[in-house]
Amino acid sequence: MKAGLASLQFPRRCDEIAQLQEHSGRQALSESDRDLLAKLYEEAYADQSAESELMRLLTRSFSREPIPEYYRYANLHVYAWYLDLHQTEPVAGAVLALEATLADLDAVERRAAPRLTEADNTEERLVRLTTLREQVGRLRVETGGSTTAAEIIDRARDDALARWQASVLTRCSGFLASADHHEHMFLRAVHACELAFYLIRYFTVRARTAIRRGDDRAHALMSQLAQCAELPNHIFHVLRTLTPELFLGFRDATGEASAVQSLNYHMMELVIYGYDARKVEAYSKFDHLRQLSLPPLRSVRSLRDSVQDADDPRLTEAFAEVERTLLTWRGRHYGFGRRYLPGMPGSGGTEGAGYLRRFVHKDNLAPEPITTAPGVDLLGFAFR
Repeated sequence: MKAGLASLQFPRRCDEIAQLQEHSGRQALSESDRDLLAKLYEEAYADQSAESELMRLLTRSFSREPIPEYYRYANLHVYAWYLDLHQTEPVAGAVLALEATLADLDAVERRAAPRLTEADNTEERLVRLTTLREQVGRLRVETGGSTTAAEIIDRARDDALARWQASVLTRCSGFLASADHHEHMFLRAVHACELAFYLIRYFTVRARTAIRRGDDRAHALMSQLAQCAELPNHIFHVLRTLTPELFLGFRDATGEASAVQSLNYHMMELVIYGYDARKVEAYSKFDHLRQLSLPPLRSVRSLRDSVQDADDPRLTEAFAEVERTLLTWRGRHYGFGRRYLPGMPGSGGTEGAGYLRRFVHKDNLAPEPITTAPGVDLLGFAFR
């Protein structure tokens, strides 16, 4: 999209299509609206020009091809597009996407604040959101001559092309299913978590490789991994400003869009802990997850096994810190399900909180043959 982005313009027709989806939420779209969006996607896909790429981003969720509902709902193809723009510096790309996502949520909340009440928790949400953005800025990334995420973010603010790319990312991914303002918080939390999982997996894969090679950088990579592992907890702290009542106000509109369908999340857990046979039911239920139960992914060597074999007390303690942090997040995720969906089934066909409870602890995985799975592009499985 470099040629199309050079003009830094949002074409009128694309603006109209964006407004159609923004007006009352996608749930309110008529069948003729949906048919139009599907047709526009097919035309833009057939064109494959830089000029048509914006239209593809705006309409891919309405494609007639089979796409998991979670991906349609969250518009994760837009995040895949954005990360593809940063293939040479994936960490910088994920950091910039995370900041753009959170900055957009901040702007939405501030615009809505005058018409909301104290029960909407906007003031507290903004406080927690500021803390989260500060946490992102403190991430040690050491990429492109920068040592912190804040340096990458500051540099991008002075770059017109980077600002345009960020605006495309947020506008093309921010469509709600409902007309409920509070869904913005939920949707952006989904996006932020997906980016956090991506960063966790990135540093997990590199730490595991460094350990296998006996590279001294393994300790620094484990430290970076520990920082990224904190992100889901901070994101959930902001998300908890949604009360159960506020959440249930839009929950039905999200339909069958369940995070159990997230390939990115399952890949993160796979490289950290190894294959989890307890997930086979979920893997077999969704076509895009079935590859996780098959070689070579099923036998990918985990970071936990690599640390154990290294027999290095510093690495052992570093992994224990990562595990404690992720255990806290899994516990909070289960607590969220129990509080917000009491006695209700999960949107992905699971039993809801009961499903989350089964995976809080990771000490009962079925053993698998350990291989290095050469040639597997683990980071290639992101948001698609």
